[in-house]
Amino acid sequence: MKFTHEFLCSCGRTFQVSTYGDDPWPDAVCTQCGSMVSLINSLSVSVTAERLLNRSKVELDGGDYSLSILIGTIAVESFLARLFLKLKGMESYATTLTLPTPAQEEAWKDDFRKSGFIKPADFVSKARTGMTFDDFAGSNPAAIKIMAVLPGAPHFSAKKYFQMELFNRRNEIAHWGYVNSKQEEAQLCHTLAVAILAILQEMDRSTVNVF
Repeated sequence: MKFTHEFLCSCGRTFQVSTYGDDPWPDAVCTQCGSMVSLINSLSVSVTAERLLNRSKVELDGGDYSLSILIGTIAVESFLARLFLKLKGMESYATTLTLPTPAQEEAWKDDFRKSGFIKPADFVSKARTGMTFDDFAGSNPAAIKIMAVLPGAPHFSAKKYFQMELFNRRNEIAHWGYVNSKQEEAQLCHTLAVAILAILQEMDRSTVNVF
């Protein structure tokens, strides 16, 4: 998949730098002033997830609303999957003092694929913070601020809200062929994808060790 980053040069010219998959960003030269531009990936559990989230915004701005929803949801799943597998490995190592085998990792991947959003989200939250996803979202100051600005966010269950408003919309496209998504739907879904990644990043910064 192609990913494009729009860069504003110090001379005022805007130009784009593109790469594919998880390849490094190529160096680019501003054709107006000759300055060299070198892009560095952000520190992240999943660089791919960050790139997918940006691609979702590009599709949203370009008017391809259903594709924006699909890509934004994949970004969340990619980030959550990386955390899930990392923490499964840590949990296993704490018990066995050996690195996980390829067979174990495949079993964890299969478990993740079958579990949807809610179960892995709770596992990651409990592993990092000792709390369920909902408890973390309702008690962590950064997460509270994130949830407070989301349209229609309930107070009873953040994970069920995300499942209903983001993942169920994705499922309508992917499984039922609903391809007439509206701009407001895509905008909401992109906002929710950004919010989930921000909450997961906050969880991953936690210093609580529950293994």
